[in-house]
Amino acid sequence: MAEKAHFLTANVFTDAKSEHEAVRNAAGLFEIFGQFLVEVAGAKAETFLNETFVADMSKVAPGRGIYGGILNENGGFIDDVITYRPAQDLFWVVPAPHRVEKVEAYLKERGKPYGVHVVSLGYRYVSLSLQGPQSRACLERVTSQDLSGEALPGFGMVKTTVAGVDGVVVTRTGFTGELGYELWVPTEHIESFYDTVLEAGKPLGLVPCGAGSMGSLRIEKRYPIWGRDIGEDTTPVEAGLGWTVKPKNASYPGKAVVERQKQDGVERALVLLELPFGTVLPAIGTVVKFGGDPIGKVTSAAHGHTVGCGLALAYVQIGCAGDGQVLTLEDGTGVTVRRAAVYDPKSVRSRA
Repeated sequence: MAEKAHFLTANVFTDAKSEHEAVRNAAGLFEIFGQFLVEVAGAKAETFLNETFVADMSKVAPGRGIYGGILNENGGFIDDVITYRPAQDLFWVVPAPHRVEKVEAYLKERGKPYGVHVVSLGYRYVSLSLQGPQSRACLERVTSQDLSGEALPGFGMVKTTVAGVDGVVVTRTGFTGELGYELWVPTEHIESFYDTVLEAGKPLGLVPCGAGSMGSLRIEKRYPIWGRDIGEDTTPVEAGLGWTVKPKNASYPGKAVVERQKQDGVERALVLLELPFGTVLPAIGTVVKFGGDPIGKVTSAAHGHTVGCGLALAYVQIGCAGDGQVLTLEDGTGVTVRRAAVYDPKSVRSRA
């Protein structure tokens, strides 16, 4: 067990490397601790969210979702969220586990002039994540729902019966870079549901997985997380998430800042650092240097079990952020800058 984002959660069931490899080669089942849905409802819900989030919510049809940031006036992340649209005037926002109260309070206050209803659904659901190339086949063993790519594309959502439990929300999303699904299960059924799904998927290689392997899976894909790699003092453009900032007429907090950065550039950038084989992972805050001069700091690190080396994320000066640039850590270890994911950079596997 380990404390993650103020929640006590399973860190490993066997070991992080084995669980990582299971997700890359077969399937893994995670409990996503503390991940709640914040419901936003009302006739002006779309307008409200479009004037609050960087994403263009007018382009999100019922039954679909979208990823993007909630920014402060300086363009920094209050949080990065996936937002689903179950119905025309109903949205579900998914904050980071330790940002639920902050996001709920912010949306409630900001939403008052729009007449929207904002409430966290709390423990009404437990969130599971079923990830890996066999995840669809595992899920098909416990539901009659059509899970084909055409019926449930990326960021699609459907409420259906799974493992004999009605009202399970299935979304085509994940944080591993593989084909995968996030399952929102009515809490009163979660124990039997979890056991049933694991047992059904066992012949296909499904195993329970913990937070340790999620950390290594996400860093191979260069996925940042709030509180380490992004926060209220970092913008989407600096974090390499400028693609989430959609051109639209609606104003939202931080719009002027991020649009100017997209046009004029930034002074620093979040990059992936590839470490030599066998190198000890750097601590968070480790100084990154070029020519002996400090030019940035490490924000997170993990072993890239698939690619065979340690990896770290760090903000560095933009002039030192070119792909293939060789930098050093403060102990003299040489590291190589990678601007894209080192695993499946074109995200072919998650679209399978």
